Amino acid sequence: MKFRFAVIFVALAFAGGGESKAESSRSKSPLPVYLLLGQSNMVGMRSDAEKLPGPMKRAQNNALFFKAGKWAPLAPGVSEVKGFGPEISFAQSMKGSGKFGIIKVSAGATTLFKEWNPNIGDSLYGKTLDLVQEAKRTRSIKIAGVLWMQGESDGATQEMADSYESNLKTLLSSLRSDLNEPHLPIAACRVTAPSTQFPFIETVRKAQESVQEPGYTWFNCDNLTKGPDNLHYDTQGQIALGQLFAEALKSVR
Repeated sequence: MKFRFAVIFVALAFAGGGESKAESSRSKSPLPVYLLLGQSNMVGMRSDAEKLPGPMKRAQNNALFFKAGKWAPLAPGVSEVKGFGPEISFAQSMKGSGKFGIIKVSAGATTLFKEWNPNIGDSLYGKTLDLVQEAKRTRSIKIAGVLWMQGESDGATQEMADSYESNLKTLLSSLRSDLNEPHLPIAACRVTAPSTQFPFIETVRKAQESVQEPGYTWFNCDNLTKGPDNLHYDTQGQIALGQLFAEALKSVR
């Protein structure tokens, strides 16, 4: 009787040890994470979550959103308190790629010249790196790509617009160096802001087109629908934007 108990105990202990190792192995597998960076059109200033298609209104278990030190399934109301950015349709478009994470840093009226400049302390660039480090303390992750939705505000002055190409190259190289991902894919929406408000926007657009770096691509956003201000993408525009980001990143991965 004692022998039989011992055999059963050893067998259960072995099985339990096997499960524990498997779980440990899964937790150590890096989670691919995409960085969504930019200004108000990354925030989603003119979007309405109530107008999303049914599947996009629900939580997407394939996509985990990092916020307040925790990962949670992506859903409207999780990534943004009001409305949504391209993350919702991006995640929907990427659902065949397995589970992945999203870290989003965005703020309206911010420039690459100043707020996103890697060479300026206390910048949104620095905040991005801090969030990545915070996320790494919760689990193993690997930055798999960057979605860049920014540039409108740099079209406000000639100085900012003229330096945009150089600043964008610095951003790309800094991200790859600081994240230790030398081949990091980066996709940018070519901005579409009214020239009456941003007189040097065409210079910024040409700068986004002119950057020739491996793994970097830009795509055309001219046909995305906007709100009445002719600056911010509306609900359908945001849905299309996320889908375009997914297509662009897949083309350079």
